[in-house]
Amino acid sequence: MRIIDARFERGVTGIGPRRDIALPEVCLVGRSNVGKSSMLNTLVGRKVARTGSTPGVTRIIGLYRVTWESAGARKGALISDFPGFGYSKVARGVYEGWQAMVEGYVAGNEWIKRVLWVFDIRRDPDRLDAMLLRWLQAEGLPFSLVLTKADKVGRIRSLQKKELFRRMPGFAEVLLFSSKDGYGRNELLSHIVSSLAGPTS
Repeated sequence: MRIIDARFERGVTGIGPRRDIALPEVCLVGRSNVGKSSMLNTLVGRKVARTGSTPGVTRIIGLYRVTWESAGARKGALISDFPGFGYSKVARGVYEGWQAMVEGYVAGNEWIKRVLWVFDIRRDPDRLDAMLLRWLQAEGLPFSLVLTKADKVGRIRSLQKKELFRRMPGFAEVLLFSSKDGYGRNELLSHIVSSLAGPTS
């Protein structure tokens, strides 16, 4: 698989502006500051998403068009980057507005093939994570857990944490990733391509 092109398509706050893009979609969801933008940049091999140290700032759903070549065939998809959640300095009303935006976008989107739940490997799940899990299950969205920042804990601890999550109810697909050294990039790309070939949610 060879990435040919990756670019920011547009930022949206609802499903309307997305309807004219007839491409399958993979969504990135997760807490603020877990490294979603860095993961996306590493995946496509270029800087298409802005990264920053201030979590809770993004208030739109960012759509990125990715084109790749595999086995002589050229294919494309959208990767949508949802606003991060769970940052304590964000006002409750703002957070509820994000929640409504994301739920409305997902409910009207027939192109979603997979949700990638991006999770900082150094953390343990809490109440907000349990709420996200219940929402994904209630919506019937196929999802995979991507444990980012694997370089921060080392290979052995990374594999231990991966196995720990795999034993939890609801986490059938768990992958490891590091934006710093590219660990897990090829596996995650293959996982995305396989997901895009599956049935639409």
